[in-house]
Amino acid sequence: MKRFIANLFFALFINIFKRIKCSFNVSMSHNVFFYLIKSKLKDVNLRDALLGTGVALNDGVTFFNKPEVFGKVIIGKYTSISGPSTRICAEVNQVIIGSFCSIASNVVIQEFYHNYDLATTYNMQAHFFRSHESDLISKGSIIIEDDVWIGSNSVILSGVKIGRGAIIGAGSVVTKDVEPYAIVAGNPAKKIRERFSSESISELEASKWWEWDKTEILKNEAFFNKKFSND
Repeated sequence: MKRFIANLFFALFINIFKRIKCSFNVSMSHNVFFYLIKSKLKDVNLRDALLGTGVALNDGVTFFNKPEVFGKVIIGKYTSISGPSTRICAEVNQVIIGSFCSIASNVVIQEFYHNYDLATTYNMQAHFFRSHESDLISKGSIIIEDDVWIGSNSVILSGVKIGRGAIIGAGSVVTKDVEPYAIVAGNPAKKIRERFSSESISELEASKWWEWDKTEILKNEAFFNKKFSND
């Protein structure tokens, strides 16, 4: 009951005093609440997300249908993350998600995993010894660059880097780095083809459109309606 009342207060306060939309069944830690209060974020829509300590957001981020995000997770501007059952978490290193990314439902992006060199893969330190040490280990941060689309039911594992403009097909398990503008799918995920021709990729990279602000984007509607070649 205390948690429910706290979340209700957090949502009410944020809706009144900040330019952040937040439903009354959102769940956030007090650390996230104070982070949001101190921030100058614009056009953020938390809806009914579950947000834990350590999460950092940028302008225009939108959540749908109760995704769960906690730990050292940084989300770039105008990225959209959908649930249900989407879980993004970082304990040892970071998960860094770029701008204008689209993450579908039931996606798991997990930076850490269990240490299988110990007597048990169970997290004994946390559950029995109440130690500040952790049985969790990591192959490194997960880095998802700008304009990445991750399809439903995909899993992104520790230490992976996904290049700008890449597409991860639904149901993929990504265990290795993905090249920019590549389309990958499968378990483990393998490259199917390039999203665009090399000429189109060069044009997109030269534009640096993902760095434009909202005003610049609105002035360039024709650019976003243009079809880029993949031949």
